[in-house]
Order: sequence, then structure tokens, then C-alpha cells
Amino acid sequence: MAVDPHVMPQTWGTRLTSALDPLLLYLQQTIINTNTRMSHFNFYLFSKYMVTSLAIHWILCVGVGWMTVVIMYCVLCQDRRRKARTRLQLAYADGDTLKTLWSRAEKLMPAWVTFPDMERVEWLNKIIRQLWPYAGHYVQDLCKFSIEPSMRTALEEYKLSGFKFEKIILGDTPPRLSGVKVYDDTSRHEIIMDMDFAYAGDCKFEVSVSKFKMGIKDLQISGRMRVVMKPLVRQIPLVGGLQVFFLNNPDVDFNLIGLADVFDMPGLSDILRSIVIEQIAHMMVLPNRYPIQLVEDINTADLKCPSPAGVLRIHVIEAQNLMKKDVGLMGMGKSDPYCILRLGAQKFQTKTINNTVNPKWDFCCEALANVIRRQRVTIECWDYDYSPLKSYENDDFLGRANLDVHDIWKNGEVDMWVPLSDAKSGRIHIRAAWLDLDEAASSLELQLEEIRALQTSTKNPLHSAVLMVWVDSAKKLNNIPDPFVRLHVGNSQQETTVRQRTNDPVFEEGFTFLVRNPRTQELKIEVLDHKTNQLQGKIEVDLNVLLKERNLEILNEEHTLSGASGGLAALKLNLTLRILKTALKKDDGDGGPEEKGVLVKSESKVSEPSVDECIDEVMSSAASPLMHMGPSVTSGEDSSLRQRSPNEAGVHGLGRIELTVKYGPRNNLVTVVHQIKNLPVEEDGELPDPYVKLYLLPDRSKDSKRKTDVIKDSCNPKYDERFEYAIPSNELTQRTLEVNIINKKGLLFLQRSPKMGQVLLDCGLLDANKVTQWYDIAPAMDDDDE
Repeated sequence: MAVDPHVMPQTWGTRLTSALDPLLLYLQQTIINTNTRMSHFNFYLFSKYMVTSLAIHWILCVGVGWMTVVIMYCVLCQDRRRKARTRLQLAYADGDTLKTLWSRAEKLMPAWVTFPDMERVEWLNKIIRQLWPYAGHYVQDLCKFSIEPSMRTALEEYKLSGFKFEKIILGDTPPRLSGVKVYDDTSRHEIIMDMDFAYAGDCKFEVSVSKFKMGIKDLQISGRMRVVMKPLVRQIPLVGGLQVFFLNNPDVDFNLIGLADVFDMPGLSDILRSIVIEQIAHMMVLPNRYPIQLVEDINTADLKCPSPAGVLRIHVIEAQNLMKKDVGLMGMGKSDPYCILRLGAQKFQTKTINNTVNPKWDFCCEALANVIRRQRVTIECWDYDYSPLKSYENDDFLGRANLDVHDIWKNGEVDMWVPLSDAKSGRIHIRAAWLDLDEAASSLELQLEEIRALQTSTKNPLHSAVLMVWVDSAKKLNNIPDPFVRLHVGNSQQETTVRQRTNDPVFEEGFTFLVRNPRTQELKIEVLDHKTNQLQGKIEVDLNVLLKERNLEILNEEHTLSGASGGLAALKLNLTLRILKTALKKDDGDGGPEEKGVLVKSESKVSEPSVDECIDEVMSSAASPLMHMGPSVTSGEDSSLRQRSPNEAGVHGLGRIELTVKYGPRNNLVTVVHQIKNLPVEEDGELPDPYVKLYLLPDRSKDSKRKTDVIKDSCNPKYDERFEYAIPSNELTQRTLEVNIINKKGLLFLQRSPKMGQVLLDCGLLDANKVTQWYDIAPAMDDDDE
């Protein structure tokens, strides 16, 4: 039978569509004939049936596969919008208007309740509320002249040009400060103030990118903000300038509008969101600061680019017992773990180790530490999953660990296993050292020797010095350019902002570089025209010259730009070199604000207790079972240091255990099991296999149980393992930490685990000034085997 080439062969889809057409036509005619005037309701039904008809035609003719893709896209977008609405509703609280936001915030334990050293400042929030309507012009200038150029540069990497703010509406809801702390032990030339900042307002920003219009609304930002007032001067307003910055990356969330809403789905929207978050970090997350100069005749370099406090050398060695996120046969799946380290806006990433839950990275990095108090190193473990968009959202979260910068600074070096929080299992081995900045060139050789020894094992490039460059100004450039300065040290490159249409630009920007070896490296500086990319001149400085200068610095010197026509162009610079020096253990007296208990290695010792003190301890322990919590020695030294290395077996003859127990500012009880000394041998003369098991009484459930590894055949085991319990501060007086020392012997069904002893600590009587102490192990109240 002949086939007409102009007639498409009928498939099951076209046959079903043809059969449905009369039914749909009948339904549409019925709706129209029911009411000739077509009420709004009938019109809605009519439209609904028409859309249904078109959808059925499209599904059957195009194919089910393509429709599945569209459905998945819609589901992902809907799920993302639902989560965004939920977050926004939590921020806006129970009311129907934005004015109810902060009444709900007061119910969620503000900082002045959670942290005893934070003060409530409702009077300041009232002032901010009054000033907010007048802040619009300042924010517009900030967006136009600071944020817009940096956003334009960032988007050009994604082939998106012409970024511009079209509309800026701040809305009626001001930011709020839920708690403020002013430090009273700082230099007399500065005032340091921490504020818990939160903004969840009705602002709206509309922008245009590559002739497309999009925008952001419902912006939410929250984090710990620091304001440094320095220097203090003898003229009104008594403060020479302000430095405003976030100590750590703030939590940022927002909704997209316009064309950007089309990309509001996992993967694509992550790119847009990461750009916004990176720009916030680039502007005011350490080591970046937002400076505000209030008085003219002050040292601008000190205000806008102060010297870092030191350098953190972080060594991520390995992890154990990570969660299995990749599906495998018979439950044998593993993970492809990698780590992301963050200190403020600085970010580092290890390599990915495939198909393991016990990875060994041996990764080392160095981060500039600009402040010591209240900043932390965050280490996140992830399971890598391939994504063509390179989005972290496709990767599975394996857990998180935090290290407090102050603890590392105070102890010089920490080396410990840290359990991963927000994870069912897993721990990570971290070594972190604090490096001071030294003005003596003689310290260089010692640091280079340390680096050679470390790089033998880590194979990562380490640094021996820090170079600080202050780009003050340039003069007598050619052809009225749009100049900017580009700086190179090794593979690191940084740039100033562009100055518009000037031959004598004033930059006043500072930069910090890590230097591997100042004897062999040099600083390269280029002055370029942003419009034409034409070179205006360049400078090359041998860093070995700085090693011969007094205090390793060259200040306020004009350097002639080579390659500039006319030979008159010059660039005014400050150059300062500092040698890294391994820090020793410090004792700052008051201990400062602490966030986490960490391992402390110390060789310090104190005198042995007297006989009378031992008798008092025996009498007190007999009076009440909870008095086992009492430490066996009192020391006048800083309590966060290890106080002693005892040789005796304690008043009960069962040994002694060294613990760090303290309540952290994030509502967590931190316990570090350091070591045990002088456990008794078994009756048959064999050495025990001890481990430590903890419960937070009265809860004896699986969620309350924590335990260390088993140390084979040892009466003096060392653990250095940390554990955390999430517990509100008002429940501390009702909780007791039970520390059991257990001997694990035997195999399989022949295994026995008798308790060797225990220590009971009343959490309501914890002393914040004595966090690390030795405790006598008492006989177990329950002798049953574990």
C-alpha cells in the first residue's frame, strides 16, 4: 500500500490526542453555553480547560521524557521556593507584618541572654530605627561606587557584562543588634566592640546585567560584627576612624526576582548566590575591613590596612570513620571525602580521596589571622559528587569541626582528634600552630629550616615571611587614564580599585602577601589603564633589600615607574616585611574570651599536694558521691594549661584522669579526655585495655553516650579526644557528667568489660577559671560489666 509522504504516520500519542479532542471541545462549549455573559469564575474554568488541553497535546506529541525533565525542574524550583518561604517566615516570625520580626527574636534567646558578657542595647536599636529612613543616600553611594565595580568585575568571569544598579529600596525594617560587648582590656588607643548583627528586611535591589533585568529581595544577613574605634584623638569626635567587619562569614539568604528567578534552582542559583556572598566577604569579612575615616590628620595606612596579628599554619592530617554517602552493594558504599577550611573570608580546600571513609590528606595551609578573640577556624568535610555546574550543593555533608583562634594563639600549637559535629560518626586529626611576626632578619634561617622539615611530609608550599604593601598614590601618569595597580608576589596577584580619569590617582589601599623565601623572591608592580589595558609603568623590588633595612621596612618612598613615557611617573609605597616565628605558649592573665576546649600540650608542673590536702580530699569524697568531681590539686597557674603530670595513683589507688570540661558560648558542653595515669593491673598481672565512656546524666540513652578509642595493654593511656553535648545553660544545674573508665578484654562472646572506676562531675558547679584538671578515679557505683 502506498504511503503519502505528506501525511505523518499516526502513533499511539496522536491517536489518543485525536480521541481526546472532541471531549475537550465539548467541555469548552459546555462552559461557554452555560452562561453567555461569562462570569469570572466561568472564564477561569474555561482557561483551565484550555491549558489542560494544550498540556495533554504537548505531552503526547513531544514525549514523556521531555515532560519528565520539565516536571523535575518545576519540582526543584518549587521545593527551593518553599524552603526560602519557610526561612523567611521564621525570620518574619508569627505576625502578618514585618514589625513583628524582633518581638519573635527576643523569644529566641538573644545574645545578651546566651552570653553573660553581652549586654542588651534596646536604646541603640531605637536610635537605628529613627535613623534608618535617612540611610538611603549613603547605601546608594555605597552600592554605586563600592559594590557595583567589584560585582561588575566578578560577573565578567562568567561572561556577564554591564552590571549596574537600577533601583535601590531599603524598606522600612532596620537592622537590629541583639547584644553588644565592649572589651575593657585593650590598648588605651582603641575601643573594640562586638555586636550580634541581624537584618531581615523588606529591601529590594534591581540590577541589569547584559541588558537583562533581575533583582534581589527579602535579604537576610546575620553574624558577629566587630567595630574597632581607632585611633582615639584629642579633638571632636574623639575617634579618628572606624573599622567595621564580620569576624566570620555571616549567614546570608535572599530571594531572586526578575530574570534571576528563572535560575532559582539548585546549581544555577548557587553561582548567583556565591557571587553575592563572595562580594560581601570581599568587602567586610576578615581579613577585609570596611574603614570609615572621621578625622583628617591620622595614619590612614593603620586605619585601612593594619598589620595582621599572626599566621595560622593548619595541617589537616586525616579522618576516621566518616559517614558512608555513596551507595554500594550490600551496604558496602563509602565516600569520596574532601575538606574545606575557612578563616573569615579565606578559604582552602584539600584534594579528594576517592572511595574511603578513612582518608589521609596530609594537607597544610597558612592563613592570615587579623584578630585573636572570637574568631574560629571552620573545617567542613564533604563527599564529592560529580556535577557539571561544579556546585557544592550536589555534594553530601559529612560533618564540621571548629577550632578557636584564641586557644591556638595561647598554646602555640595544638594537635588533636576532633569529633565531627552534625554527623552520625567521624573524627578528624588536626594540627595547628600559631606563628608570630618578627622584625629580626636573623629569625629567617630558623623558619626556613622548620619549613624544610615540614614540607618533607606535607609536600605543600609553606611560607617564611609576610610582606605588607601600602599603595598610597601615583603621579604624572600619561594620557589621563583610568589607572589601577596590579601587584605580584610569586603566583599571588592582587589589584587596587580603578580610579577614574586622573593622572595623579590616590589609591590608599593595602595588601598582604605570604612570601616563601624573601632572599629569592621579588615584588612586581604594574600601573595599568583600565580602558585600554595599556601599561603606564612598572616596578620590581627585590625583597632581599628589605632584609637589610632597619625594622625590615621602607616607608613613604616614591619609586620611579620604568617604561613610562617621559620618565616622570612615580608610585608612592610603604613596604614592610615580617619574618614568621613559631610561637611559644602564652599566658594572657585573664584567659580572654574562649569558645572551644582544645588539646593543650604543656610540660609545666606544680608542686605535689600536701598530706593534709589529700586527707581533706578523702573526707570530702566520702561525704557525697558527687564530690568525686573535685580535682585532686589546686594550682595558681592558668587553669587552661595542664597543671601537672602526677606519679601517684590517686587517693583510691585507681589512678587519675586529666579532663578539660567547660561550657561553650554556643550552648555546648565541651569535654576533652586527655590521659589517664597509673591504672592498676589486673588480678592475673595482665595490663588492661582501657577506654573512657561518658554519659550526661540523667540520660543514659545512646544519644548521651560518648566513648574514646581502646588503648591496648596500657596503664597510662593517652587519648586527647574531644566530645560535645548540646545543652541549654538553664539545664546545667540538673546534669551530671559521668566518666567511666572501662577495661575491654576478650574476643566476641567471651568479651568482658568491667568498670575500673569513674568520676562524677556536677555540671552546675563547673569553674570557668579551672577548665583542665586532674581528677582521682573513684570506685564505680555500679560494678556491672559494660
